[in-house]
Amino acid sequence: MDRGVAAEETLGDAPTENEPMNDFEHSLTVQAPGQDVFDFVADVRNMPRYLPTTQSAEPQGTDRVRMKGEAKGHAYDADGFLRQDRRNLRLEWGADEHHYSGWLQVEPHGDAAQVTVHLTFQDRPGKGGYAVSDADIREGLIKSLESIRNLVEGRGGKVEPEAATARTDYSSRRAA
Repeated sequence: MDRGVAAEETLGDAPTENEPMNDFEHSLTVQAPGQDVFDFVADVRNMPRYLPTTQSAEPQGTDRVRMKGEAKGHAYDADGFLRQDRRNLRLEWGADEHHYSGWLQVEPHGDAAQVTVHLTFQDRPGKGGYAVSDADIREGLIKSLESIRNLVEGRGGKVEPEAATARTDYSSRRAA
């Protein structure tokens, strides 16, 4: 299948009416060699440049990373694992509490590369007074990939999704 420069999204099984999705996947083509794309995304110092809400990322020894940022007005400071498989151009990560994990795969196609990101949530984000919807997660995933493409192709910078940075105003959600 020719995906060109358009993004293609594949989502897990559809949830029931009141059940949120737990798996999200999105792919995007970047006009750069696969190894160049992987080298960029695998460098922990670059992560705040393309991950929504992330303000800093610090290596914490072998296969460990600490991330700090703010989402919807709520600060976070979390660490977890980050594994790099340079031979297969693949990253895998997850939270120590096992509530969140994901992977990124770069597939070279000549002078371009398809980048696919997959996220899995065991417990949904949003505890503590703010909710993260499926749409918020999808938008963040898409904007991450667009940021990677912009930075690697040299045609722009980080694209922050509105859903990831906007403060939630619960006072405006009154029953009509």
